This record gives sequence, C-alpha cells and structure tokens, in this order.
Amino acid sequence: MALNSMDKAQSFKMQVIDKIQSLLHEFAAGDLNREQFNALYERYSGQLALAQQVLESGNADMLGQNKDKNTTIALRQEHMGKALGMSIYQNRTGVSIETLGEIEVSPFVISPVLNDFSRLMEAGKPIEQRVEMLAEKSWLLFTGGSYSTVVTLFRNEPSPLQMREIERLHHDFEVANKQYLEKGNLDSKKLAYPFMVFIQQKLKGT
Repeated sequence: MALNSMDKAQSFKMQVIDKIQSLLHEFAAGDLNREQFNALYERYSGQLALAQQVLESGNADMLGQNKDKNTTIALRQEHMGKALGMSIYQNRTGVSIETLGEIEVSPFVISPVLNDFSRLMEAGKPIEQRVEMLAEKSWLLFTGGSYSTVVTLFRNEPSPLQMREIERLHHDFEVANKQYLEKGNLDSKKLAYPFMVFIQQKLKGT
C-alpha cells in the first residue's frame, strides 16, 4: 500500500476517534437519547474497525467499502425524540386544562402517575420528571409543577436536553399564569402557553 494510502487510513481512523469522543460528550451533556447514542456509536465503531483493518492488511481499497446508507445525520434524525403533543392537567382536580398537538393516550395510563404526583405534593416531597415507554418508539414524559402537570407524548425517547426544555417551559407557564392557576377555576383561553414554541418548532423539525 502506498504511503499516501496509509496516511489516509490513519487520518480516517483519527477522525473517527474524534467523532466517538464528541459523541461521548454529547451524551454526557444530555444532547442525545440512548437510541441515538447506541446507533451512532455502533456506526463509528464499525468505521474504526474498518480503518484498523485497512492499516493491518494494507488493503486501501477497503476504505471504499465505507458506503453506509445510514448516514450520521439520518441516524440522528431516525432515533431523535420528537414531541407529538402534550396535555396540561390541573393538579388539584386532575382535569385537563389544554391539549397542544396530537396526543391520544388512555386515561388509565396517565391517571396513576397524576395520582402519584398529587400524593408526593401533599406530602411535601419533590416531584421528579418521569419517563415511561408506552410501546416501541412511543414514550410519555410527565413533568409536575406547583399547580399543574404536563404530559408530553414523544416518538422515540426524549433526550435529557429535551426534558430540561419541557421543564423550563412548564416553569414559565406556571409563572405567567399564576394568578389563574391559584384560583383553580381556569379558562384555558385566558392562559399563556410558552409550550407553543416547543410545539411549533419541534413538531415541524426546525
């Protein structure tokens, strides 16, 4: 194998190693969900093994076999958490305040979690976000607050970054509408919905 081919193989190997390191940091920062991480890590591991095989065998032609239909961008998109819709429930009564986007989930799935959140609130205990898998590629994210709970339906598991975004929007929703939420007798048409930013951007994939 010519020296320039060996250099190309070594350069390719180092690029893949850099990608793996970046991937590790992305997951640690919460930018990726587990499915995205696993799919991308498998892709990069295959590329790393190929580069090593080229270096050991001296067969530069093998690099040309690195034609994968699943590009990195495609893999990210395929396994990315995508919000399909959300429902906002009043903690005091369990009644739905508003639904944004498309979310059709049985009350028998949602009610037990809402009840758990209510019990924790009454006991003065903190309410942590809860993620539950409904079916393959279908996930529910429950985000509780002082007055309300937001239930978001995702296709694919939401990443920690997406979960933090919902938590932030929920906080802003409760601050903006505190005067109404405290009274309990809600008119959904009078409320402000910071979630619309998430719905409009995330559902359109922008």
